[in-house]
Amino acid sequence: MIPERLFRILRSCESDDTSCFPATEVFNEGWMLRLVLDAMQTLDIPGHPLRFLSGSKWYSEARLRSPFRPRSEQDKHGEGFTKADGVIGHIDFRVTTKAGLKLTPRAKQFVVVEAKMFSNLSSGTKNAPGYDQAARNVACMADAIAWSGIPLSAFKSVGFFVVAPNLDARGHRDTNLETCLTPESIRKVVGQRIAAYETPLRQKEADTLREWETNHFLPLVHRLANEQRLAVLSWEQIIKTITVADPASGEELNSFYTHCRTFAPPTNQRVS
Repeated sequence: MIPERLFRILRSCESDDTSCFPATEVFNEGWMLRLVLDAMQTLDIPGHPLRFLSGSKWYSEARLRSPFRPRSEQDKHGEGFTKADGVIGHIDFRVTTKAGLKLTPRAKQFVVVEAKMFSNLSSGTKNAPGYDQAARNVACMADAIAWSGIPLSAFKSVGFFVVAPNLDARGHRDTNLETCLTPESIRKVVGQRIAAYETPLRQKEADTLREWETNHFLPLVHRLANEQRLAVLSWEQIIKTITVADPASGEELNSFYTHCRTFAPPTNQRVS
């Protein structure tokens, strides 16, 4: 049971005089995305990239298993889970985890969404500086589909989207969102990631990864690109679409989004 006291504390951050914690703990891209996904699930807007199929649900901060799993704690090539801001689909969670995502046996939808308000996509990981956030998410999606045993052709809806402000509202021009989401970039980055394993000591792993790349990763990238399901979506357009379907919900989301935007950092700090 969520106590009423918690709601009171959350509401306190709307005013500097009553706030007990930083308002950005609530007014941020993570909560904005949760509100949007909840609205999209409720409204069922035909043709929208974030439309839910029957039986699909959403989850925030799901952990996606990497195809580059470490073979030991000291493994300088491997990496742990990737956290997805939002996932839409026929999903479940592995028994031994609280947020480790897996697809249900008859899954038909698998869409991953990253939310940005002021920042870029991360450019890499500790063990792979060039392995950017877009490539990482798509690779994890391909790995999840491979582990599910479900043919890619059986999915009715797959996608990877970044939701961000319109370009003219981002406050900087060195944004990397669109450039990281091209199929050419994603294929190149993952190909280079696999190439790091092509050494005498790890050639077997490299061979396995190249097989996964051919059979699962490249077909997924091809489908995402072909169906235009690899893209940047704008908060503004999503809010507009929701407003047409449900004016009250749209007005509420626009108010929340506007308040989130008031916490923009100085322009020269918006690129991390």
